Amino acid sequence: MAQHAVTTRKRAPSRRSLEARARIFDAAEQVFAERGFEGASIRDIAERARVQKASVNFHGGAKEDLFERIVTRRADELSTARIAALEAVGPCPRDPAAELIAAFAMPLLDRAFGGDPQWMAYARLIAIVSADPRWNDLTARLYDPVAMTYARRLSASYPDASPEDVAAGMVFSVSAMLALCTSQWRITALSPGNPDPGRAALIDRLIDYCAAGMTTLLGAPVR
Repeated sequence: MAQHAVTTRKRAPSRRSLEARARIFDAAEQVFAERGFEGASIRDIAERARVQKASVNFHGGAKEDLFERIVTRRADELSTARIAALEAVGPCPRDPAAELIAAFAMPLLDRAFGGDPQWMAYARLIAIVSADPRWNDLTARLYDPVAMTYARRLSASYPDASPEDVAAGMVFSVSAMLALCTSQWRITALSPGNPDPGRAALIDRLIDYCAAGMTTLLGAPVR
């Protein structure tokens, strides 16, 4: 007699379960961004999400697993937007430093300053993982492929620049971009009595600042 394998159908998550998962991940994103990995606790996340601690563990796993899930979940969207922005620059930009920096930065800045507090929290998480060697492997997996694509485009536009200078220019520029997301208030604090220039003006200044530094490092672009 032929033996027939018994297939067990896996039940799809309920709407209630999916909603709880979304609340947990949003809460975790906010708590990790506010307190860092060490300062955040599963209890904090459960309270923010209005669920039991067991539910956080069920949907996100242990604390480190949950942190990696949260950092990972928006990375594909960001990477896709950055590649699209790079393609829009075209092969022969008039001002390669400014245009390539803007293409890399704006997909994150548009989202972080677009009114969604989750994206601002995510920008702060990127700053956290970028500064902590513990997350080097995570950073390399999620962000380095696109960053290296941009580095190659910069090298093509500035053929006399060394790979080290291209990498340094990118790291300095990314650090400035993340500083705008995490420390914008310091600009107002250090210029008392002056009106808030607004986010659009600050972003323009950021791009100008990074492009000037990049050009100083890399020299004249190919024409």
